[in-house]
Amino acid sequence: MADTSLTNTSEPATGFGRISLRTLVPIRWVAIAGQALTILIVHYGLGYRLPLVPALAVVAGSVLLNVALILVRQGAARLGERDAALCLGYDILQLAILLYLTGGLQNPFSTLILAPVTVAATILSRRPVIALSILAVAAITVLALWHMPLPWRTEPLVFPPELVFGIWMALVLATVFIGSYTWSVAQEARRLRDAVAATQLALAREQRISAVGALAAAAAHELGSPLATIAVVAKELAHDLPEDSPHAEDAALLLSQS
Repeated sequence: MADTSLTNTSEPATGFGRISLRTLVPIRWVAIAGQALTILIVHYGLGYRLPLVPALAVVAGSVLLNVALILVRQGAARLGERDAALCLGYDILQLAILLYLTGGLQNPFSTLILAPVTVAATILSRRPVIALSILAVAAITVLALWHMPLPWRTEPLVFPPELVFGIWMALVLATVFIGSYTWSVAQEARRLRDAVAATQLALAREQRISAVGALAAAAAHELGSPLATIAVVAKELAHDLPEDSPHAEDAALLLSQS
C-alpha cells in the first residue's frame, strides 16, 4: 500500500506581514545606550555644557517606549506594519529633538537621522517608507533653520549659510538615495523568498498528486488480481458445467461481470 502521509505546507508569505519586536527593540536599546553615553562624555568628559536634563529626558522617553513595548506586547512577539512605522517615526522625532538641543545639523551625529529610514526601508512597504522619508526630510529642514547652538568653550563658531545648506542637501539626498535603494534591494529579496516559497508549495502539491496516483494504482492492483482469478475460474466453470446445470447461469453471470 502506498504511503499517504503528506507534508503540511503553508501558503507562501507574501507582502510584508508583521515585524518582529526582536528587530526593533534591540536596535532602540543600542541607540539609547549610544545617545546617553555620548551626552555624558561630551558634557562631563570634554567639558561642553550641554542642556543635560532636557537631553537625558528625551533619551528617557525612548527607554519608556521600549519598556512599554516589552510589557504591553509580551504575548505578541510581532508588530503590525502600522505600529512599526509609528515606532520608527518616533525614533526620527526623538533624534530630531535631541539634535535640536545639541547644535542641529552642526552636530556631527546629525547623520544618524538616516538610521530609522534605513531600518524602515528594509522591513516596511513603500508607502510607510515614503512617509518616514518625508518626515526625516522635514526634521532635517527644521534643524537647518532652528536649533540651540553648540556650547563652544572658545569663541562660538559661525557656520557659513552655504555650509549649512550643503549639509542639509547632503542629508536630504542621502535620505532619498539610501531609503529608495535599500527598499529596492529588500523588495527584491522578498520577491525571491516568495518565489522560493511558491516553488516549494507547487512541489508539495505535486507530491500529494503523485501519492494519490500511487495509492490508486496500488488499490487497482490489489483489486485486479482477485478479479482475474475469479474470471479464470468462472470461465472454466462455464466451460465444464453442462447447459442444464443449475449453476451454469451463475457461472455465466460471474464470467460476464469479471
